[in-house]
Amino acid sequence: MKFGDEDEDVVKKRIKLYKDTFKPLTKFLKDLYAGKVGKVSLSQRVVSSPSVIVTSQFGNTANMERIMRSQTFADPEKLKGLGASRTMEINPRHPIIIELNKLVQESPDEQTTKDLAWLVYDTALLASGFYQDDIESFSDRMYRTIGASLNVKSFELAEELEIPAEEEEEEGEKSKEDKGGESAGFEVSDEF
Repeated sequence: MKFGDEDEDVVKKRIKLYKDTFKPLTKFLKDLYAGKVGKVSLSQRVVSSPSVIVTSQFGNTANMERIMRSQTFADPEKLKGLGASRTMEINPRHPIIIELNKLVQESPDEQTTKDLAWLVYDTALLASGFYQDDIESFSDRMYRTIGASLNVKSFELAEELEIPAEEEEEEGEKSKEDKGGESAGFEVSDEF
C-alpha cells in the first residue's frame, strides 16, 4: 500500500544505500543461517523490532508448521525442509542491527559475533511464532551470552567450599546428641 506522501526517488535511493551499508551483514547472516532461512533481506515494514521471520505467499505459516509437527506420522526429515521457505527481514534502523553490522565487519569469525547473530534469529523465530528446533544450541548460546555480560571467563565449576575444622567438630557433636535424644524422647505403645 502506498500513501503517496514520500518521494519514490528518495525511497529508492535510501533502500539502495541501506542495501550497500548492510550487505556484509546480510551475506554473513545468510551463510550463518543456511538451512534455517532461505533469504535474509532488509525490511521497510518492520518498525520496532530488530527482525522478523516471514514466509512466502505459498510457504507454511507458524501455525501450519505446528499442525504438521503434531501429526503422528510426521517425518523429522521432511520437517527440516520447512525452513527453506522462510525469510528473515531485518530492520536497518534498529540499534541492535546497526551494532551487529559493525561487529560483523570487525570480527566475523569470533564466537561472540556468531552467538549474537544467532540470538537475533532465535528471538525473531520465537516472536514470529515458530518452533525452536535446536534447544540445546539455543541454551548454550544463551549461557555464553549471559556469561559474557557477567564477565565470566570460564564455565568450569568452582571448587566446593571447605568447611572449617571448628564447624566440623561442632556438627559431629550435635549429631551424637541427636541420636541419643531420639530414643529417650519417645515411647512406643501398642495400645490405642
